[in-house]
Amino acid sequence: MRSPVRCLTSTRDLPTPVARGSRDSVRAEMRALIVLGLAAVLAVRSAPAAAECTLRGSTNEPCLSPWTDEGAALPIAPAPPPPDHRVRAMATVGGLYLGFSAWTYFAWYRNVPSLGDFEWGHDGFFGRNTYAGGADKLGHAWATMVLSRATTGVLRWGGWGQTSSAIAGSALGWALFLSVEIKDGFYYRFSPGDALMNTAGAVMSALLTTQPRLDALVDFRVAYSPSDEYIGLWRGEYYGSKKGNSLNIAEDYSGETYFLALHLGALPRPRATPRWVALALDYVDLGLAFETRKYKPDAPPDAVPTQTLYLGATINLQRVLDRALGRRAPGVRGVGNAILEVLAPPYTIAPVVGVRRAASGPAPEQ
Repeated sequence: MRSPVRCLTSTRDLPTPVARGSRDSVRAEMRALIVLGLAAVLAVRSAPAAAECTLRGSTNEPCLSPWTDEGAALPIAPAPPPPDHRVRAMATVGGLYLGFSAWTYFAWYRNVPSLGDFEWGHDGFFGRNTYAGGADKLGHAWATMVLSRATTGVLRWGGWGQTSSAIAGSALGWALFLSVEIKDGFYYRFSPGDALMNTAGAVMSALLTTQPRLDALVDFRVAYSPSDEYIGLWRGEYYGSKKGNSLNIAEDYSGETYFLALHLGALPRPRATPRWVALALDYVDLGLAFETRKYKPDAPPDAVPTQTLYLGATINLQRVLDRALGRRAPGVRGVGNAILEVLAPPYTIAPVVGVRRAASGPAPEQ
């Protein structure tokens, strides 16, 4: 009889079986360990960051939480502050005002005899028989607004805030024109009307700077084309008792049209407005225009000075520029918009309806 085959592993080599009760106790212990581990994790996640956990080099900024679901981010160094251009900004403003003061001397005061005493003048505001027919008043408001806004822009570039720049820019522009008006008191006459319009221009500058909605709605521009009388000054031709200064382009009122424009595209409109209508409105500006002719510079004796006030329409060239450039050349677009906000090309304002009146005689000299 064959002997039975011997197993390679005897029953003595097998592990001793674990009792059922022991296995259950092991599972219970494992579950307990897992629960304790989860509790510890949750406790760590909910604990606030320690006060001493700070970024390197900082004493008051706690480290960010490492958990992404809490919106955490890796601690990074703070962004460097923007460049400080305040010194250069003040130097630029000083250069701008010195340049303007030098121009006023050569245009208004050089070779002009002094009155001796300070005199006050009543120039009639917008009277039809005044020396400029009222165009000088709008010229004062416009020039003060432009100088104030330019000053504000330089201060903003230098690092000052919007409100502080607007107040300082308007105050500086107003102060410069007030000093000019005081000087006029010794050479021509101090004009309360001019001072009032200087104030209006400075206030308008501050409002347009601090109220973006208003700035998007209105512009105050001047359209200019040299008049025949002003061109004659360069040729040595003039009328009246004295030759006008050919550098005094600011008083070529016969070539200027002042325009308070309203951007139709910035007005709210019903949702049902057709798309083509809305698009067309974006390119149209309506506004009030005022101009005088044959007042200043001195016109021929037989010329009749006239004032014209009318409702005018023009193309929104700022919108045209924005559409043409898109996102390209932001610097060019910004400068172009700033220029077109205060200047309009000549002959681009089309009269819709208006009124005109004539002076009763030649305009008096200043």
